[in-house]
Amino acid sequence: MFETPFSKFSFIFALIISSIILFIIFLSSSQNSITALVFCDVGQGDGIYLRIKNQTDILVDAGPDRKILDCLGKNMPFFDRTIELAIISHAQKDHFGGLLYILDRYDVKKIWMSGVHGNSRSFRELLEKIDAKRILLEFPKAGEISILSGAKIDFFWPSDEFIAKSTFSEEGLPAYFKQTAKDLNDFSLIFSLEIKDAKVLFTGDAPPYILNGLLYQPKIKSNFLKIPHHGSKNGLTVEFLKLADPSYGVISVGKKNSYGHPAKEVLVMLKTSNIKIRRTDTEGDIVFKFKN
Repeated sequence: MFETPFSKFSFIFALIISSIILFIIFLSSSQNSITALVFCDVGQGDGIYLRIKNQTDILVDAGPDRKILDCLGKNMPFFDRTIELAIISHAQKDHFGGLLYILDRYDVKKIWMSGVHGNSRSFRELLEKIDAKRILLEFPKAGEISILSGAKIDFFWPSDEFIAKSTFSEEGLPAYFKQTAKDLNDFSLIFSLEIKDAKVLFTGDAPPYILNGLLYQPKIKSNFLKIPHHGSKNGLTVEFLKLADPSYGVISVGKKNSYGHPAKEVLVMLKTSNIKIRRTDTEGDIVFKFKN
């Protein structure tokens, strides 16, 4: 059996048409300046994906396992395999575990995380993988501001002073990594991301005493609030909620989790404040889109 000239022509023609279609999809997508904010359903953990102006990809936490890949596969353009920035709020696996799988699938340009770590084997594996791939690793602190594709990222926590008095150096690790006797949740990165009229406040698993220590900070007011610690009663406070004054409170939480998250007290707090509650355990991926 041999290939006829007609079949060769058909193959080339189909290839050209496919290329034209792909080019049109790419062109129309790149000209669409919509920003997408996706609270991914990663089970009991946090994983938030942002596509700024349909060009720049940011990931805030990555859930405990490979489930984050499903969310990216559904919400990130298939032709884009680059994540410009990944932010890990703190060194607990329900926030960083999925990044181990992402680094094998995507080209991550930069990672921001707290310089305070734990002794977990999986976190050390993550550090080794970041080092092997030579990814730029930075450690933002309170007071730092960055601009990325027009989006303003403003850090409120942790402070240099808090890290200095709460940590100690560990032999065998770079000087910028610190060990602590405190709960790693205390070092959660708390920051806002603002683009035009939309502002999102990220809180990691910050406990009440950390949140209430930021009540002097007027820039915390936001449209979207990532409810701290998966809606645990050891997270959100009435005082902090009043200051943030969001329209939406999003709870990233696993179905029928063993912790009883979200706590009834937190749900009542949100309802009493007339804040729209969105939950990944009941809705799956939660998507917001807005024009820039």
